[in-house]
Amino acid sequence: MVLPLTPDDPPALGGFRLAGRLGEGGQGVVYLAHSPSGEAVAVKVLTRVDPESRARLARELHALESVASFCTARVLAADVSGPRPYVVSEFVDGPSLERRVREHGPLRGGDLERLMVGTATALAAIHAAGVVHRDFKPANVLLGPDGPRVVDFGIARAEGAATLTSGLIGTPAYLSPEQIGGAPASPASDVFAWAATMLYAATGSAPFGGDTVPAVLNRVLTHHPDLSPLPPRLRGQIAACLDKDPARRPSARALMVALVDPEAGGTAPPVDEVAARGARIASGHAPPSAGGPGGDTDPIRPAAGTRPAADRRRHAGRMIAAVAVAALLVSAGTVAWLTLRPEGGTPVAGETSAATATAGPSGGPRETAPAERRSPAWSEEPSGRAEPEGSAVTIPAAFAGTWSGHIVPSVPGLLSEHDVRVELTAGESVGSWNEPTSGCEGTLRATAATGTTLTMELENAGECVPGTLTLTLKDDALGYLWRDGLNLGTTYTGDLRRD
Repeated sequence: MVLPLTPDDPPALGGFRLAGRLGEGGQGVVYLAHSPSGEAVAVKVLTRVDPESRARLARELHALESVASFCTARVLAADVSGPRPYVVSEFVDGPSLERRVREHGPLRGGDLERLMVGTATALAAIHAAGVVHRDFKPANVLLGPDGPRVVDFGIARAEGAATLTSGLIGTPAYLSPEQIGGAPASPASDVFAWAATMLYAATGSAPFGGDTVPAVLNRVLTHHPDLSPLPPRLRGQIAACLDKDPARRPSARALMVALVDPEAGGTAPPVDEVAARGARIASGHAPPSAGGPGGDTDPIRPAAGTRPAADRRRHAGRMIAAVAVAALLVSAGTVAWLTLRPEGGTPVAGETSAATATAGPSGGPRETAPAERRSPAWSEEPSGRAEPEGSAVTIPAAFAGTWSGHIVPSVPGLLSEHDVRVELTAGESVGSWNEPTSGCEGTLRATAATGTTLTMELENAGECVPGTLTLTLKDDALGYLWRDGLNLGTTYTGDLRRD
């Protein structure tokens, strides 16, 4: 929807005549404009003109120079140093994913799968260029007539009630757990946001809610969204991308491969056969699949047998063929560039070039990497490690009792405060823990004890984040320090007193 210009809006910028407003956020305004030749373009004008905003804009523009134009709105012109910093980009004639879902409901069947493949391919191309998006969300996916485009790489980011700008970059409902913990955005956090966005497209609701910021961030850290609205064969990929541990998520490139070629471990059919079928699909003359409209049946399955050893170019040809069938939104040449990218090239932060994609327990892609990669910190299963007989740490008598108090997070105002209750019995190796306000409860296992401190691991906490709890004796209280078990850097502190 194009809104009229206001009296404060300039009539033109750098030879581009402004025609109306497409949107506005806390850091900028997006206008519909026309070039001197009459071509429709989008002009983003920063409303913040401080040096930091200008420098960020310059960095983003430099990064976007290397991003393939098929996956985003191509930058046509820019002025970073003028009184009104602006960027002129290709105009994508279509609604955002957020607007499409809000006005017409969730996507189904082929519409959803085309969106997933198109945006995953775009994200793979963005990461291949060494760029991290940092704010992947439904409002930043434009549904153009030629397929989805991923836009707004932090250039003009909305700053309404659902967006943070100090420290955390991105929209709370689509932030990754590690970003909430203070880690910088990475390709892995983009993949998390991609999965949350796809779940929004399939359900019509943000996967972690859309109420208060603290409540949303708490759910990102502690809850697993319902994946049942997704087609069964897509749930594994989304679950893998939403893993709380960024090291366990697939790269965007591995995700793209898994979406377009679910049977990647088998022998591919002949490339010319698949490419020919892809051409028929793209031209609109493909025969219907056996599964019918919106069905889950993949019309092309790899032949039975094990995949023979093949050189990189042969594998790339297979990748191109697979994308020709499923993507429909990108050219085979683009995917060839992605798959033929030299392993010796500079990887984006968080991506290990030597990693290989494998299937995870839930059917989704997983990254298996060199041995130095840390082991996953998040697990639904107990560790299985048994203490040798007679070596278990026990709870000292000074810590025994039922203790209650109020704890606050290390990022006040973003994560929720909670009441907490701990029950400890002298001589035992385990105790109980619960947060009445959140409904979380779990088991505390003693791991170390001195005269004044007791260290315990929070286990079996269900949807709540596991972690390490350190209790310290004070004059009339018990000092409480909890550190998350996901290596996010999140802590909760407070004082507990005996009931």
